[in-house]
Amino acid sequence: MRMRLKAKGHAASPRTALDLLARIQKHTAHAGKRSFHGLSKTTPEQLDLFHAPSLPKPA
Repeated sequence: MRMRLKAKGHAASPRTALDLLARIQKHTAHAGKRSFHGLSKTTPEQLDLFHAPSLPKPA
């Protein structure tokens, strides 16, 4: 991970990157028989970390 971040010119360390990405959470809410699923809102900084190692952004 460190090599991929450096290759793309990203300044974050792997530890910082993992800490930022760990804040992305999947949420499920139940209302009666219906379930709603979603992800927490990602910040531009988090999305940039997905772009650096050429990973798809979470959906």
